[in-house]
Amino acid sequence: MSLRPGAAALPAFFALTFGFFSVATPNFASAGNLENLMAGYAFVAIVAMGQSFVILLRGIDLSVGAIVALAGMVAYDASLILHLPGWLVLPLALLAATLAGAINGLLVVGLRLQPFIATLATLAAYRGLVFAISGRKLVPELSTTPLADPWIVGLETYLDIGAALGVEAWLRLLAVPLSFVVMLVLLVLFQAMLSHTRLGRNLQAIGGNPEAARLAGIPVQRHVVLAYALCGLCAGIAALLLVARLTTATESLGNGLELTAIAAAVIGGVALRGGSATFWGPVLGAFLLGVVLLGLTLHGISQFVQQILTGAILLGAVAQARWLAHRRDRGRAALAAA
Repeated sequence: MSLRPGAAALPAFFALTFGFFSVATPNFASAGNLENLMAGYAFVAIVAMGQSFVILLRGIDLSVGAIVALAGMVAYDASLILHLPGWLVLPLALLAATLAGAINGLLVVGLRLQPFIATLATLAAYRGLVFAISGRKLVPELSTTPLADPWIVGLETYLDIGAALGVEAWLRLLAVPLSFVVMLVLLVLFQAMLSHTRLGRNLQAIGGNPEAARLAGIPVQRHVVLAYALCGLCAGIAALLLVARLTTATESLGNGLELTAIAAAVIGGVALRGGSATFWGPVLGAFLLGVVLLGLTLHGISQFVQQILTGAILLGAVAQARWLAHRRDRGRAALAAA
């Protein structure tokens, strides 16, 4: 596993921030509020993990928010217009999201477009496609019809720990959202893959030096497409969790989520110049943003101030990353001179 020095301080900063709001904000650490935090930011963490695959390879995906909307609308249309069973709707939506991500990768490696340009173009294209296939436009009377398929809405389930332990009558324990459990499973799988498999080592090698990886026999283009496809898959999973929570899909679903995911990944220590990443870092980064925004909301701070502070946190994370990179470069230069 490649761990950046800056990421090592993240758990401590998260604990300090959480502790501050727990003391300064009434009811912040209540069971109900923590349940909202887990449910409200699990999907952000999942998208941030997907974004980390791409950033690890020196890329960026600006279209993940549009892919979330696309997967959500595919699920909505398939369920309410085509009347497909939920067990078929779920993989169909995930397939659409994964394919959209793979197309991004093909544009990057096939047309040799800069990731920023390629995914900026697909952001517009996918968002336009969402409007084109929107069941709300095609069948206007469905605009007020909620999703009811148990396979879909069942994703918005809470696991009551107190009831499982038989102590709910006298002790209020957390009810853990299924979305949070899904996020934890993905975190374990992705981190194990990155740390202990050939695929993970290849991804880190490509991100560190693509030309050296190519000369070593690693199929660079195939791995780039795979990284974007995994990013799309994560966006699709997040879309299904969001649709289950809202019991509907809208054309604006996921709007702005790409910037939040990038912020969480950068705050979590994923190197923008590639080759270095963890997956627990972006997860902590996502929930750090959630803790700050939720705490400020409970304090009655306006949304505009929250956006300013979010930008300040991101700038601070980028500045720290650049400082650490500069310090490492100076250390290597000193060793080479010696």
